[in-house]
Amino acid sequence: MMYRATFLMSALLLAMPLRSAELFYMDHDLITGKYAGPVGPLVISGDIEPGDYERLLAKIRGDSNRFFSQNKVIVASNGGDVREAIKIGLLLQSLYAEVTVEPQTGRCIGACFLIYAAADQRASEGEHLVGLHRPTLVDRLSTSLSPADAATVEERALSEVRAFLVANEVPPNLQTEMFRHSADEVYWLSQSDEKQLGFRSPSFVRYLKANCGWDEAIEHEVLSGRRPFADLSPLLACRTRVTQADARKALASLK
Repeated sequence: MMYRATFLMSALLLAMPLRSAELFYMDHDLITGKYAGPVGPLVISGDIEPGDYERLLAKIRGDSNRFFSQNKVIVASNGGDVREAIKIGLLLQSLYAEVTVEPQTGRCIGACFLIYAAADQRASEGEHLVGLHRPTLVDRLSTSLSPADAATVEERALSEVRAFLVANEVPPNLQTEMFRHSADEVYWLSQSDEKQLGFRSPSFVRYLKANCGWDEAIEHEVLSGRRPFADLSPLLACRTRVTQADARKALASLK
Protein backbone atom coordinates (compact mmCIF):
# COMPACT_ATOMS: atom_id res chain seq x y z
CA MET A 1 0.00 0.00 0.00
CA MET A 2 2.83 2.41 0.87
CA TYR A 3 4.56 1.68 -2.46
CA ARG A 4 1.30 2.27 -4.35
CA ALA A 5 0.67 5.58 -2.55
CA THR A 6 4.23 6.71 -3.26
CA PHE A 7 3.81 5.81 -6.93
CA LEU A 8 0.56 7.76 -7.15
CA MET A 9 2.06 10.85 -5.57
CA SER A 10 5.05 10.62 -7.89
CA ALA A 11 2.67 10.46 -10.83
CA LEU A 12 0.94 13.56 -9.56
CA LEU A 13 4.20 15.49 -9.26
CA LEU A 14 5.40 14.39 -12.68
CA ALA A 15 2.14 15.60 -14.20
CA MET A 16 2.67 19.14 -12.91
CA PRO A 17 4.15 21.79 -15.18
CA LEU A 18 7.76 22.57 -14.30
CA ARG A 19 7.51 26.31 -13.92
CA SER A 20 9.17 28.09 -11.05
CA ALA A 21 8.44 31.13 -8.95
CA GLU A 22 10.72 34.13 -9.37
CA LEU A 23 13.02 34.86 -6.43
CA PHE A 24 14.60 38.29 -6.18
CA TYR A 25 15.50 40.99 -3.68
CA MET A 26 13.42 44.13 -3.88
CA ASP A 27 15.69 47.00 -4.92
CA HIS A 28 12.99 49.59 -5.77
CA ASP A 29 10.77 51.50 -3.38
CA LEU A 30 7.27 50.01 -3.54
CA ILE A 31 5.63 53.43 -3.28
CA THR A 32 7.78 55.65 -5.51
CA GLY A 33 9.19 52.98 -7.81
CA LYS A 34 12.63 54.53 -7.47
CA TYR A 35 15.78 52.45 -7.08
CA ALA A 36 16.58 52.10 -3.40
CA GLY A 37 19.69 49.94 -3.60
CA PRO A 38 20.25 46.35 -2.46
CA VAL A 39 18.41 46.82 0.81
CA GLY A 40 14.93 45.43 0.20
CA PRO A 41 13.35 42.14 1.31
CA LEU A 42 13.24 38.91 -0.68
CA VAL A 43 10.28 38.46 -3.03
CA ILE A 44 8.64 35.17 -4.08
CA SER A 45 6.57 35.87 -7.19
CA GLY A 46 4.62 33.44 -9.38
CA ASP A 47 3.15 29.97 -9.12
CA ILE A 48 4.74 27.71 -6.51
CA GLU A 49 6.12 24.61 -8.22
CA PRO A 50 8.23 21.58 -7.22
CA GLY A 51 11.84 22.62 -6.73
CA ASP A 52 11.04 26.12 -5.47
CA TYR A 53 11.84 25.14 -1.87
CA GLU A 54 15.38 24.13 -2.85
CA ARG A 55 15.81 27.27 -4.92
CA LEU A 56 14.59 29.46 -2.07
CA LEU A 57 16.89 27.75 0.43
CA ALA A 58 19.84 28.24 -1.93
CA LYS A 59 18.90 31.89 -2.45
CA ILE A 60 18.84 32.54 1.30
CA ARG A 61 22.08 30.67 1.90
CA GLY A 62 23.74 32.49 -0.99
CA ASP A 63 23.68 35.73 1.02
CA SER A 64 22.35 34.97 4.47
CA ASN A 65 23.54 38.30 5.91
CA ARG A 66 21.46 40.17 3.38
CA PHE A 67 18.43 37.98 4.04
CA PHE A 68 18.67 38.29 7.81
CA SER A 69 19.20 42.05 7.62
CA GLN A 70 15.42 42.18 7.13
CA ASN A 71 14.29 38.56 7.61
CA LYS A 72 11.22 39.38 5.59
CA VAL A 73 9.65 37.82 2.50
CA ILE A 74 7.03 39.36 0.22
CA VAL A 75 4.82 36.69 -1.39
CA ALA A 76 2.87 37.23 -4.60
CA SER A 77 1.39 34.03 -5.98
CA ASN A 78 -1.89 32.79 -7.41
CA GLY A 79 -1.22 29.32 -6.02
CA GLY A 80 0.57 26.24 -7.25
CA ASP A 81 1.88 23.05 -5.69
CA VAL A 82 0.44 22.46 -2.22
CA ARG A 83 3.25 20.28 -0.90
CA GLU A 84 5.93 22.72 -2.06
CA ALA A 85 4.06 25.61 -0.44
CA ILE A 86 3.95 23.70 2.85
CA LYS A 87 7.71 23.08 2.67
CA ILE A 88 8.36 26.77 1.99
CA GLY A 89 6.03 27.77 4.80
CA LEU A 90 7.87 25.55 7.27
CA LEU A 91 11.24 26.87 6.07
CA LEU A 92 10.27 30.52 6.63
CA GLN A 93 8.68 29.60 9.94
CA SER A 94 11.92 27.99 11.11
CA LEU A 95 13.73 31.25 10.24
CA TYR A 96 11.18 33.42 12.10
CA ALA A 97 10.75 35.36 8.86
CA GLU A 98 8.00 37.92 8.43
CA VAL A 99 5.74 37.24 5.44
CA THR A 100 3.83 40.11 3.85
CA VAL A 101 1.52 40.64 0.90
CA GLU A 102 1.84 43.98 -0.87
CA PRO A 103 -0.60 45.46 -3.41
CA GLN A 104 2.33 46.62 -5.58
CA THR A 105 3.69 43.10 -6.02
CA GLY A 106 0.51 41.00 -6.16
CA ARG A 107 -1.94 38.82 -4.31
CA CYS A 108 -1.46 35.63 -2.29
CA ILE A 109 -4.08 33.04 -3.23
CA GLY A 110 -4.66 29.32 -2.76
CA ALA A 111 -1.49 27.38 -1.92
CA CYS A 112 0.23 30.69 -1.19
CA PHE A 113 -2.00 31.06 1.86
CA LEU A 114 -0.23 28.06 3.41
CA ILE A 115 3.02 30.04 3.38
CA TYR A 116 1.23 33.04 4.87
CA ALA A 117 -0.51 30.97 7.54
CA ALA A 118 2.74 29.32 8.67
CA ALA A 119 4.57 32.61 9.17
CA ASP A 120 5.43 33.70 12.68
CA GLN A 121 4.80 37.30 11.62
CA ARG A 122 2.50 38.24 8.74
CA ALA A 123 0.62 41.19 7.31
CA SER A 124 -1.21 42.29 4.18
CA GLU A 125 -1.34 45.91 3.11
CA GLY A 126 -4.88 46.26 1.78
CA GLU A 127 -8.10 44.42 0.90
CA HIS A 128 -8.55 41.46 -1.45
CA LEU A 129 -4.91 40.50 -1.15
CA VAL A 130 -5.03 37.15 0.69
CA GLY A 131 -7.47 34.61 -0.74
CA LEU A 132 -8.56 31.10 0.24
CA HIS A 133 -9.98 28.32 -1.87
CA ARG A 134 -10.03 24.55 -1.90
CA PRO A 135 -6.74 23.21 -3.27
CA THR A 136 -7.26 22.17 -6.89
CA LEU A 137 -5.55 18.89 -7.70
CA VAL A 138 -7.64 16.67 -9.93
CA ASP A 139 -7.24 18.74 -13.09
CA ARG A 140 -3.46 18.50 -12.70
CA LEU A 141 -3.35 14.71 -12.46
CA SER A 142 -1.88 12.56 -15.17
CA THR A 143 -4.47 11.13 -17.53
CA SER A 144 -2.89 7.75 -16.88
CA LEU A 145 -4.43 7.67 -13.41
CA SER A 146 -7.84 6.13 -12.98
CA PRO A 147 -10.57 8.24 -11.32
CA ALA A 148 -10.19 6.11 -8.19
CA ASP A 149 -6.42 6.63 -8.04
CA ALA A 150 -6.81 10.35 -8.72
CA ALA A 151 -9.29 10.58 -5.84
CA THR A 152 -6.83 8.76 -3.56
CA VAL A 153 -4.02 11.16 -4.39
CA GLU A 154 -6.29 14.16 -3.91
CA GLU A 155 -7.60 13.00 -0.53
CA ARG A 156 -4.09 12.34 0.75
CA ALA A 157 -3.01 15.83 -0.29
CA LEU A 158 -6.09 17.46 1.23
CA SER A 159 -5.52 15.58 4.48
CA GLU A 160 -2.00 17.01 4.61
CA VAL A 161 -3.41 20.51 4.12
CA ARG A 162 -5.96 20.03 6.90
CA ALA A 163 -3.28 18.76 9.27
CA PHE A 164 -1.02 21.68 8.37
CA LEU A 165 -3.75 24.25 9.07
CA VAL A 166 -4.52 22.65 12.44
CA ALA A 167 -0.83 22.48 13.40
CA ASN A 168 -0.48 26.18 12.63
CA GLU A 169 -3.59 27.03 14.65
CA VAL A 170 -5.49 28.59 11.76
CA PRO A 171 -8.96 29.49 13.10
CA PRO A 172 -11.54 26.77 12.31
CA ASN A 173 -13.83 29.17 10.43
CA LEU A 174 -11.01 30.03 8.00
CA GLN A 175 -10.29 26.34 7.51
CA THR A 176 -13.95 25.88 6.64
CA GLU A 177 -13.85 28.77 4.17
CA MET A 178 -10.83 27.27 2.44
CA PHE A 179 -12.47 23.92 1.79
CA ARG A 180 -15.91 25.20 0.83
CA HIS A 181 -14.75 27.69 -1.83
CA SER A 182 -13.64 26.58 -5.28
CA ALA A 183 -10.86 28.30 -7.21
CA ASP A 184 -13.59 30.18 -9.11
CA GLU A 185 -14.99 31.72 -5.92
CA VAL A 186 -12.06 32.85 -3.81
CA TYR A 187 -12.77 33.82 -0.20
CA TRP A 188 -10.84 37.03 0.55
CA LEU A 189 -9.65 37.61 4.08
CA SER A 190 -11.28 40.64 5.68
CA GLN A 191 -9.66 42.88 8.26
CA SER A 192 -11.59 40.92 10.88
CA ASP A 193 -10.24 37.63 9.49
CA GLU A 194 -6.70 39.00 9.52
CA LYS A 195 -7.10 40.07 13.14
CA GLN A 196 -8.46 36.65 14.07
CA LEU A 197 -5.63 34.86 12.26
CA GLY A 198 -3.22 37.15 14.08
CA PHE A 199 -0.33 39.26 12.92
CA ARG A 200 1.84 36.91 14.97
CA SER A 201 1.28 33.19 15.14
CA PRO A 202 0.22 31.79 18.54
CA SER A 203 3.40 29.70 18.65
CA PHE A 204 5.55 32.78 18.05
CA VAL A 205 3.79 34.66 20.84
CA ARG A 206 4.55 31.76 23.18
CA TYR A 207 8.17 31.77 21.99
CA LEU A 208 8.54 35.51 22.70
CA LYS A 209 6.99 35.16 26.14
CA ALA A 210 9.30 32.28 27.03
CA ASN A 211 12.48 33.89 25.72
CA CYS A 212 11.90 37.62 26.18
CA GLY A 213 9.13 37.94 28.72
CA TRP A 214 7.07 39.55 25.95
CA ASP A 215 4.14 41.53 27.30
CA GLU A 216 1.40 42.27 24.77
CA ALA A 217 -0.21 44.73 27.16
CA ILE A 218 2.93 46.91 27.12
CA GLU A 219 3.04 46.68 23.32
CA HIS A 220 -0.59 47.79 22.97
CA GLU A 221 -0.12 50.68 25.38
CA VAL A 222 2.99 51.88 23.55
CA LEU A 223 1.36 51.64 20.14
CA SER A 224 -1.70 53.51 21.39
CA GLY A 225 0.49 56.27 22.80
CA ARG A 226 -0.27 55.60 26.45
CA ARG A 227 3.32 54.61 27.24
CA PRO A 228 6.69 55.79 25.87
CA PHE A 229 8.41 53.76 23.18
CA ALA A 230 11.34 53.25 25.56
CA ASP A 231 9.17 50.81 27.53
CA LEU A 232 8.97 48.54 24.49
CA SER A 233 12.56 48.89 23.27
CA PRO A 234 14.08 46.17 25.50
CA LEU A 235 11.48 43.66 24.32
CA LEU A 236 12.10 44.51 20.67
CA ALA A 237 15.86 44.21 21.15
CA CYS A 238 15.40 40.82 22.78
CA ARG A 239 13.11 39.66 19.96
CA THR A 240 15.70 40.57 17.35
CA ARG A 241 18.54 38.99 19.30
CA VAL A 242 16.93 35.61 20.01
CA THR A 243 15.21 35.18 16.65
CA GLN A 244 18.36 36.05 14.70
CA ALA A 245 20.43 33.58 16.70
CA ASP A 246 17.89 30.77 16.46
CA ALA A 247 17.18 31.44 12.79
CA ARG A 248 20.86 31.19 11.86
CA LYS A 249 21.13 27.93 13.78
CA ALA A 250 18.08 26.60 11.95
CA LEU A 251 19.50 27.59 8.56
CA ALA A 252 22.81 25.87 9.33
CA SER A 253 21.01 22.67 10.30
CA LEU A 254 18.91 22.37 7.14
CA LYS A 255 19.94 19.76 4.60
